[in-house]
Amino acid sequence: MKKALMITAIIAIVAIAGSLLYYYVFFRTGIEKAEVRLQEQNLELEKIKQSAEEEEKNIRQQGLVKCLDNADKEYSRRLLENYQAYSDSWNAECKRLNLPVNSSLPKESAERIEKELDDGYERITKDYESKKNDCFKFWQD
Repeated sequence: MKKALMITAIIAIVAIAGSLLYYYVFFRTGIEKAEVRLQEQNLELEKIKQSAEEEEKNIRQQGLVKCLDNADKEYSRRLLENYQAYSDSWNAECKRLNLPVNSSLPKESAERIEKELDDGYERITKDYESKKNDCFKFWQD
């Protein structure tokens, strides 16, 4: 009986030792390797996500710059057109009154033409501010 008990104890110790060996050498290291691979994949995904966010930010920034540049160009063009219309109106009024081009006009004619210039400037500036705001709304949201 003692011998059977000893053999059973030895078998149990060998089985426990084998189980511990398997757990620490194979199973546990496999889990740790899987965790390391998972962390590496998470880091790679984070880098990809960050790169995509930076790319989107660059695209939005370039779009905003282009949109604002277009608004500035249109603003400048419209201001020049407004001034040209003012100059043409002034000269037409001079011609109508039989005065030399770019002459001084009577007060009421000059005020009317200058009011048209000022009204055009206000309208153009209001449109320009609206377009700039639209650019910021579209490209920064």
